Amino acid sequence: MYTTVLQILEETSKIFSHKVAFADIKETYTFGQVEKKAKKIGSYLAAKVGQGKPIVVYMEKNAYNIVAFMGVVYAGCFYVPLDSQMPVDRIALILKTLRPSMIIYDDTTAEYIENLGAEFQSVHYKMAESAEIDEKQINSIRSRCKDTDILYVLFTSGSTGVPKGVTISHGAVIDFMDWICKKYNLDETTTLCNQAPFYFDASVPDIYIPLRVGATVYIPPKAYYTFPKKILQFIDDNDINTLIWVPSALCNVVNCRAFEVCVPKSIRLVIFCGEVMPCRHLNIWRKYIPQALYVNMYGPTEATYACMYYNIEKEFKDEEKLPLGKACENCTIVLLNEKSEVASNGEIGEICILGRCLSQGYYNELGKTKEVFVQNPTNMNWLENMYKTGDLAYVNDDGEIIFAGRKDFQIKRLGHRIELGEIENVILSIQEVQNACCIYNKNNNEIIAIYCGNIEKENLIIIIKDKLPQYMHPNRYEKVNEMPMNINGKIDRPRLINMYIKEK
Repeated sequence: MYTTVLQILEETSKIFSHKVAFADIKETYTFGQVEKKAKKIGSYLAAKVGQGKPIVVYMEKNAYNIVAFMGVVYAGCFYVPLDSQMPVDRIALILKTLRPSMIIYDDTTAEYIENLGAEFQSVHYKMAESAEIDEKQINSIRSRCKDTDILYVLFTSGSTGVPKGVTISHGAVIDFMDWICKKYNLDETTTLCNQAPFYFDASVPDIYIPLRVGATVYIPPKAYYTFPKKILQFIDDNDINTLIWVPSALCNVVNCRAFEVCVPKSIRLVIFCGEVMPCRHLNIWRKYIPQALYVNMYGPTEATYACMYYNIEKEFKDEEKLPLGKACENCTIVLLNEKSEVASNGEIGEICILGRCLSQGYYNELGKTKEVFVQNPTNMNWLENMYKTGDLAYVNDDGEIIFAGRKDFQIKRLGHRIELGEIENVILSIQEVQNACCIYNKNNNEIIAIYCGNIEKENLIIIIKDKLPQYMHPNRYEKVNEMPMNINGKIDRPRLINMYIKEK
C-alpha cells in the first residue's frame, strides 16, 4: 500500500527510468530525470522551510511544473499551482489566504515576484534545482509522512469572489488513480494530451496517470487550443491515444469544424468532466472518431477529480442529456431532497458525496468548510463526512443519475420550478448554436438566453417555442460573437450577469 505519490514515482522510475514521462514543445523529462531533479528541489526546500507547509509553484505552463510539484512533495510540503497568465488580482487574493512559505518562479513570473518585495520567500526553479540531493533529509521526511497529508491545494471560485483553497490528500489521489488506470486499461502505452491548466483539477489525471503506470503526457502550448485544427494535428503527429479534457475544449473543435482538416487516427479514449457535454457536439466527435470509448465523468474539485462515471455505449439524440452514471470505486453518491432525506426515483435531490476521494476542506477557511462538509444525515450512528455539492440530479426509470442543474441556477417562475441548465441544453441542441448560457434577473422575473452561433434571434425563438413549454421560454435573447470564459475554461456566468443584469 502506498503512503505518498513519491513511492509511486520511484517505483515507476525504476521500471521506466529512460522513458519520457512529460514533454512540452521545448523539453522532455524521463521518469528518472523527474525523480532526480525533484529530489534536488526537495532538498533545497527542506533546508529552507518546515514540513507540511504550502509552497506556490508560479511558472509558465510546461513540463517542468510537474518536476517542481514533486520537488515540493519531497520536502514534505504541499504544492499550490499558479500560472503566469493568471490575473494578478486573483493571485494576490490567493497569497493572502495561503501565506505560502516559499514561491518557486521562473523567468515569466520574475517581475511579479520582485513586486512582492520581501513579504514572501521565493526561489527561481533553476537555483532550487542546483542543490545537492540530501537523501538523509528526504528519508527522514518520508518516515513522518501519512497518506492523509495534503498533496496539493487548488483554488476555486468562491461565491463572494474570494477563491477557496481545496485541500486534497495523497491517499485521495492514489485511490482515484488506481481505479481509473485499472478501469480503462491505462498503462505504459498510454499517451495523453494535456489540455487543462495545472491550477485546475481537470489536469490531475494528466499528472498522476503517467506516474502510476509509466504513461507519457504531452503538454502543447495554450495557444494551440485557440486553433483547434492545430491541436488536432498535434494529437495526430504525436500518436496521442487518450484525451482527458473539459467539454468546452471538445466543443470548440466541433464549432471550428476542425475535423474537416484533420482527424487523429490514434485516439481510443476520450474522458470529459467539469461541465455538461452537449450531445450534439459529442455525436460529431463519435462520427469522426468512432473507434474511441467516450466517458462522461462527474466530480467537483472537492472530490479529487471525479466521483461518477458513465461509459457512452449507445446513441443519444442531440437534445438528450448524458447520464452521470454510477459512483466510482470507494465512493458513494446520495441524492438528498429538501428534507435531507434520500430522494425517491424521479425526485430531484442534491448530489452529496462520501468516500476516500473527498477533500479535507478549504485551506484556512474552517467556516466555509463546515457549511458544505457535514455529517451524513442518513447515518447518525458514527461520524461520517459528506460533501454537499450544490448540484442537483435525479434517478431516471433506468436507474441512471441525470444532472438537473445547480441549486443556485434553479428558479421558480409562474408557479413552476425551472432549471436554467435544461433551457441551455435545448438551445445547445440546435445545430447553428455554438455555445449558450441562461441567467436569471430576479428583479423582474426575467430569463435571459445568451448565445453565439450562426442563427438570428427570430429563428431561435421559433425553434425554442417548439421545444420548451411556455413557462420556460426566455424573455430575452442576446447574441454575442464569443462567450466569455473564466480561467478554468468554463462560461463566466458572473461576468454575464454583470453585463446583462446589473448594468441594465
